Amino acid sequence: MNKYTTILFDVDGTLLDFDSAEENGLASVFKEYEESGAYRTADLIGTYRRVNRDLWDAYEKGLITKDHITDTRFGAVFEAHGITADGIQTEHNYREILNHTAIVMPEAVEVLEYLQDRYDLYVVTNGFTETQKMRMADSGLDRYFKKSFISEEVGYQKPQKEYFDCCFEAMLGAERERTLIVGDSLNSDIKGGNTAGIDTCWFNPQGAVLTAGVKVDREIRSLKELKEFL
Repeated sequence: MNKYTTILFDVDGTLLDFDSAEENGLASVFKEYEESGAYRTADLIGTYRRVNRDLWDAYEKGLITKDHITDTRFGAVFEAHGITADGIQTEHNYREILNHTAIVMPEAVEVLEYLQDRYDLYVVTNGFTETQKMRMADSGLDRYFKKSFISEEVGYQKPQKEYFDCCFEAMLGAERERTLIVGDSLNSDIKGGNTAGIDTCWFNPQGAVLTAGVKVDREIRSLKELKEFL
């Protein structure tokens, strides 16, 4: 008999291809600067990703708020490249594009179809509420889940213990020893699972190296591998 009754799924990089959606959105908002002939979109995107990664790392450590991320990331990019532009307006334009770009990861639908009648499925994500709800709805994946726990609504974020405590308070009947989290991020998903005292499944399609100090119970290269043990 399978030990699990509850499966928690991360969204970006696990169920939805966030990298491709992000690339599309950034290319759109940076297009005018490349057309001026003074900047390369690839350079602007590279700077954005470095800035954004550092901000999200700080957010997941509880050092800054989500508003700080959205209020500063494009401004920091423009400052780094000597561009005079409105970072807040660019953020708004970018989010409008991102909100309506939902690219489903290969095998996600097949696997969720298989799991939905066998387990209680929940979404656990650090994304923005409006963005995640719209993208999950547009993708059609929201129908597979009993509830979505979005950090902006919860008041805490992965990998904080408080985030998972709030999730388990709302998941009536869920037992930690019978719960599995599936996600691509060692820092937020797997470390979060360790903190919460639940089993972890690392979705690692690129074959990245495991970080020391993080416990992984299962590692998969494709989502379809979940069907082999669930």
